Amino acid sequence: MIRLETSNGEVLSRILKEVSPIKCASNKQVNRLLDGTYHVQIIGSPLKSMEGTIISSNNQADKLNTLIDQGTPLVLIFLDKKYLIYIDEPIQWKRINFAHGDKDKSYFEGMLLMIIKEEVMA
Repeated sequence: MIRLETSNGEVLSRILKEVSPIKCASNKQVNRLLDGTYHVQIIGSPLKSMEGTIISSNNQADKLNTLIDQGTPLVLIFLDKKYLIYIDEPIQWKRINFAHGDKDKSYFEGMLLMIIKEEVMA
């Protein structure tokens, strides 16, 4: 099961699909020494992130937009693990259906970049 929730368990995604494996990006400093060899220095711990496509109802998307704007940490449930994450950028939503104005059945889709803060014990 893959889904996005608030820290108190409110579900923010109908479907979370095409989720990438965890990517790591380190802050590397590469220097060439006088003898021609290279020295690589890793500064700090790597930034872990995942990308995915989220499908949410209109109400879920409104709530998610507010939480992203406030910088609120969210919970990603990915298979058998939970991660505390932040959404890096506002989501550009695309309407999937209208559902005659019913905000719980009207769905939107968007790409998101999730920055992983830590793994949470289930």
